[in-house]
Amino acid sequence: MALLLIPIGVRAQGLAAGEAEAQRCEERIASVKRDVLNRYADALAELQAQLQKAADLEGALAVRTERERVKKDDALSEEQFVQEPKGLHALQQQHVAKMRELISALVGESVPKLIELKKQLTIAGKLDEAVSVRAAIERLQNDHLPIAKPASADIVPADALLTAYAADRSRADKTYKGQKITVRGLVGGFRQDPNDAKHYVVFLTRAAGGSGGWVQCALGDALRCREEKQFNTSTLIILNKEGDTLARVQTGQTMEIRGVCEGFEEVVHLTKCELPK
Repeated sequence: MALLLIPIGVRAQGLAAGEAEAQRCEERIASVKRDVLNRYADALAELQAQLQKAADLEGALAVRTERERVKKDDALSEEQFVQEPKGLHALQQQHVAKMRELISALVGESVPKLIELKKQLTIAGKLDEAVSVRAAIERLQNDHLPIAKPASADIVPADALLTAYAADRSRADKTYKGQKITVRGLVGGFRQDPNDAKHYVVFLTRAAGGSGGWVQCALGDALRCREEKQFNTSTLIILNKEGDTLARVQTGQTMEIRGVCEGFEEVVHLTKCELPK
């Protein structure tokens, strides 16, 4: 990754901190790649020996060719996958999956730190430095994390959804906008929809200890709601059209809501929401 070569005495503190965090992440990613490739090379040597003992000439030659390629290219991705022999294909899948898992964890560790730094710089009015940190976030994600739309059965933690939009709204839109997703988070509150008093919106937020943000979930026409108040506690009763109680919702509880992601405007918006069955 190319870094800006600015004299230390001139470099803004926030900019330096962002570059340092991004560089640490890149270095750890490079280390993970080397480690996984070394393990892959060892596994290839073992597989070739097994195929030779089994007198599988074609298989042994294919593995030898892959060993030579890895030594030359020092890389492994889906582009290099082969279909035969199946043992080689399985090794490739296994090591690419492991590499992605480890890299994803590293990026997932650095990005929230950079998001917080970007927020602090923006509040302090250091907008150019904040832009540089934003670019570092985009670079880390775009270089190392493929965009993967959630499957229909996936549950998206509110923390993951909020972090995605805090990191890179354009990328988050490509991942989530227009998708019908199930979001799990803590109930931060609820209220009547200001645009339609017959409907309610529920606000989900991160798990305890998170750094804030809201997912506003507008409950759909198939649901009816009423609010019960007792002492200082409010409970939102969610019913179906037949009047059967589906959920009793209070602030602080964990809840799953399914709806269509409409992107970010002050908060992340989910519309046409329902309760997962």
